[in-house]
Amino acid sequence: MPDFTVTIQKLMSAKSGFAGATQPAFAKAGTALRTEPPVIRPGATADEDDAEYDPFGSFRQAAEAQASSPISATSTTTAQDRYLRAGEANFDELQAEYTRFIGSMVEADRRHEDSTVARNFIPTGETPETVMAMGEHDYMWAVQDEMEAAADRSPQAQANKAISNQSLTYGDAGRMTSDALFSLQKALPALNSALASVTPEAIEKRLQGIGDDSKRQLLAQQLARNDMLFAKSNLRYVARIVKGIEGGPNKVTGDILLKNDQGQYQLGDFSISFKGDVLLTSKDKFKAFTG
Repeated sequence: MPDFTVTIQKLMSAKSGFAGATQPAFAKAGTALRTEPPVIRPGATADEDDAEYDPFGSFRQAAEAQASSPISATSTTTAQDRYLRAGEANFDELQAEYTRFIGSMVEADRRHEDSTVARNFIPTGETPETVMAMGEHDYMWAVQDEMEAAADRSPQAQANKAISNQSLTYGDAGRMTSDALFSLQKALPALNSALASVTPEAIEKRLQGIGDDSKRQLLAQQLARNDMLFAKSNLRYVARIVKGIEGGPNKVTGDILLKNDQGQYQLGDFSISFKGDVLLTSKDKFKAFTG
């Protein structure tokens, strides 16, 4: 996993003028390890046919309403420090910030501009200045991750997790884990393809093949930024699957993901056990959980 983490950090630090998102899906309790595949946010020049977005709908109206209203009465901020900080902010505050920022992104998309509104959440290790320099999608993802962490910290969530783990059977754990590994296995070809398309060599080769036409050069640069977004989205999707497997009730021995000599990600050599009994290994065939 060290190489995988470094790759994520390098791509997440790259600058681009658009954003993307992934949303966790919990359609059933038995599929809690699954996440939805990446969706490119409208405003990018990539194919937007699958974008799930209503720029004039109730979501935007909710964003504007929350942006103009005071944050929850249980706010952890003070007059001296208006910032929401990792590990301290509550879910309601973060949800209001997330919704407000999404609204600003919607407006920026309509104007074909970058969102430059104030950002009130400060992730661990960041400052207000570095947060304002973050890409839109990076900031949005950081707030989303902290929202989920804040929800997980609540006493009710902790109690529910304990009850769920106690009632979880070997069969249920096997189906959930196999489902997650199946999704991971399917996602790796798209991830490797996306990463290959954003190497400096690949980008330079495309630019050289276009010639000196300024308009075509500009379009190629925009497409390269879109490719970078898609690579980030795929990295986030894969990272969340791996995190879900490693953070669940099972014990993982070995590496779920490795990078081979060609620089591509593949499943490693691992064994996953549940309450001391081997559940799955890297040599097994993984199936999607269907019910």
